[in-house]
Amino acid sequence: MQALNLTLLGISLALLAVSVRYQTLWPGLRWLRAFAEAAAIGAIADWYAVVALFRHPLGIPIPHTAIVPRNQRNIGDSLGQFVAQNLLTPDTIVAKLERLQTAKQLAAWLVEPVNAAACADSVTALLPAMLRAPEDSDLQRLFRTTVAPRLMALDAARLAQQFTALLLDTGLHSALLDRALALLDGWLLANEALIRERFAEASRYTPAFVDGYIVRKFLEGVRTLIHDVSVDAAHPLRESFERSLRDWSLTLSESAEQRAAAQGWLRSAINAVAGDRDLQRLREALAVRAAADLARPDSVLRQTGTALVIALAQGVARDPAILQRLEGSWLRLVRSLAARHRGQVAALIAEVVKGWDADEVGRKIELAIGPDLQFIRINGALVGGIVGLLLYAGTLVVGR
Repeated sequence: MQALNLTLLGISLALLAVSVRYQTLWPGLRWLRAFAEAAAIGAIADWYAVVALFRHPLGIPIPHTAIVPRNQRNIGDSLGQFVAQNLLTPDTIVAKLERLQTAKQLAAWLVEPVNAAACADSVTALLPAMLRAPEDSDLQRLFRTTVAPRLMALDAARLAQQFTALLLDTGLHSALLDRALALLDGWLLANEALIRERFAEASRYTPAFVDGYIVRKFLEGVRTLIHDVSVDAAHPLRESFERSLRDWSLTLSESAEQRAAAQGWLRSAINAVAGDRDLQRLREALAVRAAADLARPDSVLRQTGTALVIALAQGVARDPAILQRLEGSWLRLVRSLAARHRGQVAALIAEVVKGWDADEVGRKIELAIGPDLQFIRINGALVGGIVGLLLYAGTLVVGR
């Protein structure tokens, strides 16, 4: 395009030279001269205007030239503000995503076995590393220096008191008692023979049938008591249990010894989690088995994960209520992120543009819109030539 413009400028100048040289012989060449002269002026003027946008014409630092490089910072700020105010508005983004129906498309995508397998592979591949994470020396150091001190600083007595108060206020202490009684009853029933055996060992001088009778009656009595407490909401033992919890909660807030004991329990729990060798061995064994399974082509973990993803995606795709809830949650998250961070995106765009080389910015923009700019020069030459003809015709009319 630049070569074409230079050719047109050269033709205009050549026609101008020819018409000036021979217009005395052929007066009609004055019209050609008027056209060529104005075309050359228009082409040169538009060349100057186009070049002045991006650099100094002929390298001469003429004022108000190299406009784009000189205003690079303003361009970066304006571009960032434009994107933030017109493209990254919450309403604009949410309106676009609403038309996409992201949750529905994602569910349909995950129903495909190939896609579900890829998703399951990504998740299950992390399993061995996640199991070994507590043994990682860097993570252990982070836990000891950062997490553990924070946990140790917690008021264990106050937390225990609040938890107990929550159980009492919601009535969950009764539900927990029912669960504990059911577990105790099941354990007694399953271990009656073991209890009889241990009782016989402790009572060497009584006959076996006496031991069996005593154990059986004891277990019957205990199980009957458990049943009575379970079915009677006003049983005295229930009231005693609730009263004991309230007294213990009150003691936690008033007794220094209880507060110290609670803090000791917390410290022991943290130390047990951080340094329990049995847990470490269990995690390592699970990690080894998981890694071995994932290395096989017919991995059970991978197949199970794939089947679970497909089943979940199919269930979601068939349930309009779930789809609507997922879509709503996703759009609310996007709206919140857009409102919160679009200013940071604008600042990022501005900083990126400001960090570019000024001359490089000019060259890139000129290359991006160069053809249209070169057409401006072509039009300048043609329009200038036509205007030159009209002006020459006007001077002839006025001269008469």
